[in-house]
Amino acid sequence: MASTDGRQRSGGTGLRHGELLTERVPGPVEYSTLVATDGSTTKLPVLIWLHGGGGSRRFLETCKSQFAACWADRSLPKMVVATPSAGWSFYLDRQDGSELWETFLLEEFIPAIREQTGATDGPLLIGGISVGALGALRMAFKYPDQFKAVVAIEPTVEAALTWDRVPSRDRVYMPPGVRRKLFGEPLDHQYWKANHPTSLAVANSTAIAAGDLSIYLEAGDEDLLHVQYGTELLHRCLFDIGISHEYRLTKGGNHVGPSVGPRLVDAFRFIGRLLWKTYNDDSSVDAMVELESFASQVRGLELQANYRSQRSVRGPACRLQVTVQGEGPPVVLLPSLGRGADDFTGLSDRLARAGFQVLSPEPRGWSGSSGAVADITLTDLADDVAAVIRSNGKGPSAVVGHDFGGQVARATATRHPELVKNMVLLATPGPVPPKPEPATAHRRTFIPELSVEEHLEAVALAFFAAGNDPVVWVDGWHPILASAQLEAQQRTPTKAWASGGVVDTLIVRPAEDRIVSAESTRLLANELNGKVAVVEVPAAGHALLPEQPEAVAISVLTWLRRHG
Repeated sequence: MASTDGRQRSGGTGLRHGELLTERVPGPVEYSTLVATDGSTTKLPVLIWLHGGGGSRRFLETCKSQFAACWADRSLPKMVVATPSAGWSFYLDRQDGSELWETFLLEEFIPAIREQTGATDGPLLIGGISVGALGALRMAFKYPDQFKAVVAIEPTVEAALTWDRVPSRDRVYMPPGVRRKLFGEPLDHQYWKANHPTSLAVANSTAIAAGDLSIYLEAGDEDLLHVQYGTELLHRCLFDIGISHEYRLTKGGNHVGPSVGPRLVDAFRFIGRLLWKTYNDDSSVDAMVELESFASQVRGLELQANYRSQRSVRGPACRLQVTVQGEGPPVVLLPSLGRGADDFTGLSDRLARAGFQVLSPEPRGWSGSSGAVADITLTDLADDVAAVIRSNGKGPSAVVGHDFGGQVARATATRHPELVKNMVLLATPGPVPPKPEPATAHRRTFIPELSVEEHLEAVALAFFAAGNDPVVWVDGWHPILASAQLEAQQRTPTKAWASGGVVDTLIVRPAEDRIVSAESTRLLANELNGKVAVVEVPAAGHALLPEQPEAVAISVLTWLRRHG
């Protein structure tokens, strides 16, 4: 139940105050809203703007001039901004359950603000300063599908992932009495870690990437509460994982003082660039030609620096064209049914940048790889992969296979266990066949007589989650190769490849896969002999790679590093 005072004029900027009754926290909870609109509020963005420790709704009033300046120079879209009075709650559900601030904000406060202001359909953002920034990061990383962006100014993040390693320097900002109320006495170490933004970033990295959450981190290098160290740790963690974000360490910035106002403006303008899509979004013909020209030049430089190269590898019965990129522990990428290594371009780039050497062989009979495809078996294809790994001379390799490539990876690990260090299976089929409609669509993707429209319709149904554009896979289909690969699998006894050897395996399952059901993935995991981990990628179908490239890369990289 909400009540408000103050007045809001249509088409203007106004500060309003209200309170919300709740049983989850001591109440009623006072709050303020700042609304700027040129008319209808339905699609206005909503920013939940959280104050620092011990503060109140008055924080929004102190930021009003910065919001107004950004609205005036059109660096920030009109929006609804809301700040609750939360005191020293840290916006956290207490360990003992006596106060549930996080639950209150997510389940009561945000819906009430949307209803009160009429901003029911706009994107939801969250941010804050100091303790408010800590709370914003925690909620955004726990529920990345709910927020478009998180903006964290000088967040009070400790520079350690276990409480016993937190230096006294990083305990200054939280009074001991507050810490006892939040995390118990003695302190519940697991509960503290489970609510640390850096721990959450690691645990939920795939969901954060798949949700396309935009992240802004900022701290001053002279912060007297020393939060720059924890913010730097979070930045480095996000950078190493591969989660895209913007980070600033402001020279001369303190926790309070004259630097804070301009830093808030910088953060608000980040939101403006995001919402107006002015960040790296020049889609003009000239810009695209310039970018492609630059990319071509870089590819040439990569060849000169031996960062990228082409090899011809002699297999048992063919020659295999292999693209090699990067340096470090080797990873072999095996493409989907009837498709080539180009599907892995994005993943290859990310793995190579992260310090792996990526080997992308074209399957025999495709794009420079010679050799007959008639009457082959999965063991023949496994021997091809083994030849690639041996030719590299770096010992056992990780093997990553997509769809049918996953079956080849299993066969390689079964037949050549000494050459396969570990295995990643992307959208790989298990023993349960797909339902008739997507199965038919899957077969139709390889019928060359279909019109472009009919082909795209089949690709969308079989491979892509609802709302994802199948045009990126309009090309790259090879019906003869696909037919030969399917026959190869049928000719091969299951025992010759299904076990996958005794290697640790990661299964990456698209949440909206119509070809491979969750039950099929579960049974697949049971068939494998090694230790198996399963990661689910939201908003992705069987194609997976073009739909959620960052989420896939983060899942694979995180797992490979742990098993390196």
